[in-house]
Amino acid sequence: MDRDETPDVALPKSSKPAQSSEGAARRGWKQDPEAVKANILKVAYEIFARSGLSGARIEEIAHRTETSKRMIYYYFGDKDGLYRAVLESAYIAMRKGEDLLDLGGVPPVEALRRLAEFTFDHHRSAEDFVRLVMIENVHDGRHMSMLDEMAGQNISVIRLLEDIYQRGCAAGLFRRGLDAVELHWMISSMSYFNVSNRVTFSQIFGNDLFNPLGQQKLRRHVGDMMVRFVLRDDVSLDAGLARSNEDIRMINPDIYRFLEVWDSKWASLPKGASVQDRRLKFEAIAREMRLPTPEGVETDGEYWIESDGGPVRVRVFRAAGTAAQPALIYLHGGAWMQGSPETHWDITARIAGWNGQTVISVDYGLAPENPYPTAFQQVFAVTQWAHREAGTLNIDPAKIAIGGDSAGGNIAAAVALKCREEGVALSAQLLIYPACDFDQTRPSYIENADGPLLKVQGMDGVNRMYSPDESKLSSDPFVAPLVAESHADLPPAYVAVAQNDPLRDSGVAYADALEAAGVPVTRDSGEGLIHGYLRSMEYCALAEDKLRAMAAWLRETNA
Repeated sequence: MDRDETPDVALPKSSKPAQSSEGAARRGWKQDPEAVKANILKVAYEIFARSGLSGARIEEIAHRTETSKRMIYYYFGDKDGLYRAVLESAYIAMRKGEDLLDLGGVPPVEALRRLAEFTFDHHRSAEDFVRLVMIENVHDGRHMSMLDEMAGQNISVIRLLEDIYQRGCAAGLFRRGLDAVELHWMISSMSYFNVSNRVTFSQIFGNDLFNPLGQQKLRRHVGDMMVRFVLRDDVSLDAGLARSNEDIRMINPDIYRFLEVWDSKWASLPKGASVQDRRLKFEAIAREMRLPTPEGVETDGEYWIESDGGPVRVRVFRAAGTAAQPALIYLHGGAWMQGSPETHWDITARIAGWNGQTVISVDYGLAPENPYPTAFQQVFAVTQWAHREAGTLNIDPAKIAIGGDSAGGNIAAAVALKCREEGVALSAQLLIYPACDFDQTRPSYIENADGPLLKVQGMDGVNRMYSPDESKLSSDPFVAPLVAESHADLPPAYVAVAQNDPLRDSGVAYADALEAAGVPVTRDSGEGLIHGYLRSMEYCALAEDKLRAMAAWLRETNA
């Protein structure tokens, strides 16, 4: 667009419909009043930008639009009202241009660059817009403050930037701790200065940056600067740009709100903190974020059980009622090295409350102090104890299920194999984003290598802490349940994975193996979700829906 052209102007929603018999012969406006209003706004845009609010004359606007002052006042009230309508329409036009970029499906690095370069192009081609903004700043934003819908219209660009930024963070490309308003300020400041200070800058430093080649270079620099600013230190610009649409995870937007809180709470843990420090931090964060316990659920029951792996504590969550209840033996996640019944309180208390059942949450021994087979032996002993003490616990021995998430899902699947071997009855197995083998060549490990809450880097070390004998990671079915010679005659399974989880394909492979062996399997693919998503229930309604579906399946399976 040439510099002397005025960009198309959008009509603000507040413009009044009008009917008039005046000037019927003037360009047929009576047949198209909206076109008349649009023409008034377009001309007024140019005159206000050139002369300012005080210097603009309604007579000139009326003359150039072949209308009248009376008609202009009918539409816009007075001169200030017309100025406000022009101001509002200028911002609407810009926001519409941003919407037309359609950046929702564009990878975040490229999306941020396109938005920055669009803003640069918009301001460069719409110098009158920049002048209007300068004029309104002279007036201390008084007229913008009177436009009730202005904030709502302009929040769209912040939401757009927030979506791009959060997608970049989730993809492991952008560093966390930035704000969408800050990013908008940076993009706007560079694009605005390019127009507002062009004349004075040229007088001092010459005009080279404002010829076509110079503007093309500056446009590219604006995009580069924004991308480099948000990229993580360990991600190169070329690597960021190389990521294709298929590589970018599509994460439920509500998960981002949880991640902001979660990451901020972990931020104070020093880099290289010990396993013991991580455990303490995990416990503290879980206490801070714990949701209210469902009404009627008793949580004070604690027992110690002897096992070949040493004594183990369990916490019993029991719904109100005197009848014998179904039971779930639950094993918390935490990479075998952290976590407890208390860190996973929200999951176990809700299953107990929603289902009117008992949940036995196991505080198994943690690695590296207690490597395999400690936890495995302790949990198996708990299943035997639950059967033996069913009367004391007031649970139905025919309805004892086992379940867990992540590392706990691994142990649950392994103990289900052991129970089959030893003739200990289990009614069901609930496996939530479980690690069922350790094959890191699966696509999900590559696609989600830098996934939120669980990253592939460091997994080998964690796996060795759990099983110092690395050969067992690929040969022992009680370490890697997928390698069992047979999966027949196992209890019905609910296998829940998450789309954006490195462990996804391990869980899918285990569900396939169970089905192939004739075991009834209910699957949940976890579209849009991440590893550990049940922690996000306060922020993500879908996460709670998933847990409710698991509880319903347990209820139906034990019916």
